[in-house]
Amino acid sequence: MKSILEPQGAEWCHLCGRRGCLETHHVIGGNPGRKLSERYGLKVHLCYQCHRGPDGVHANKKKRRMLQREAQEAFEKEYPGKNWMEIFGRNYIEE
Repeated sequence: MKSILEPQGAEWCHLCGRRGCLETHHVIGGNPGRKLSERYGLKVHLCYQCHRGPDGVHANKKKRRMLQREAQEAFEKEYPGKNWMEIFGRNYIEE
């Protein structure tokens, strides 16, 4: 599924704007979060530094939560008939 967070596709890092070698980040991780991210298009493309670097989303909870809030907001806009909490079980907007 195409990313609802990057409707124009990915040519640059979603966080810093770097171009080049990008990695796909499933915004909601774990099991079954990764599969749900895939199903609903909750993915972004990140450069190595923003993805797995020392201050990347896997190491920086604040950045990770920012993307998760963005994903929840995009999901609720894209799928108004679906209930985020029933599917994902956690509200990232009200944290």
